[in-house]
Amino acid sequence: MENKHFEQQLIDYLDGKLTDEQRQKVQDYIDSNQTNREELEKMKALFEVFDQVREMQPSGNLRTGFYEMLEEEKQLQSPKVISVRNSESQFPWKRAFQIAASFLLLFLGYFAGSFGAKQEASQEIANLKVQTVELKERMTLTMFENRSASTRIQAVNFSEELEKPDTTIITALIERMQYDSNINVRIAAAEALYRFSDSEMVKTAFIDALGTVKEPDLQIAIIQFLVDIQEKRAIEPMKQLLDHPETPDFVKAQANSGISEII
Repeated sequence: MENKHFEQQLIDYLDGKLTDEQRQKVQDYIDSNQTNREELEKMKALFEVFDQVREMQPSGNLRTGFYEMLEEEKQLQSPKVISVRNSESQFPWKRAFQIAASFLLLFLGYFAGSFGAKQEASQEIANLKVQTVELKERMTLTMFENRSASTRIQAVNFSEELEKPDTTIITALIERMQYDSNINVRIAAAEALYRFSDSEMVKTAFIDALGTVKEPDLQIAIIQFLVDIQEKRAIEPMKQLLDHPETPDFVKAQANSGISEII
């Protein structure tokens, strides 16, 4: 078993979602060396914190205008859009990490006050913040590769907690938007990418996706993004949508409106 595959299955192992055969393979890999056993203990420690949280509030970042527009259009012929924020059995990753970080920060604050080592504690807190970000990014990337669509949606939600995600996270979101097998994951990823409208990489990804995606709901989400940022390079792929015989009429109407708003 490769280490990357081990990290992906470790979450399911601790959640009890593996078959007996899969669980035994993971257990054998854990027992094979000390590093794997240490990785398991670290993950168990995180899960102990996760267990303290039972609910995760839906994201407040849904683009209201977009979903209201979809509601109007689907009266004509749009397929039903399943909410990407209300998947069952969602694990409260974001809230759990906030609690874990808070506990550690409070402990360090107490340490500073008790021993007068404020400068040293400040450095420890700074280091902790860096380590927390790295942990969040690593966990997010691992969850992106999980076989469960609901877990991948959680990863998208979790990525929004990262104030300044690195290129690896943005690239992973782009890949989810373009290629994920689940339409809800793809729409959620597109929504998460909205906040990177200044990124040339994200702009290009949306333009490329407009020429390849076939799902009407995702096409509309992409069109809205490109119109919002007034991206003139999107005019040509929108015209191609208008000329394509398989493009639904309501998507053509959105593309036609988008072209007129950009020009």
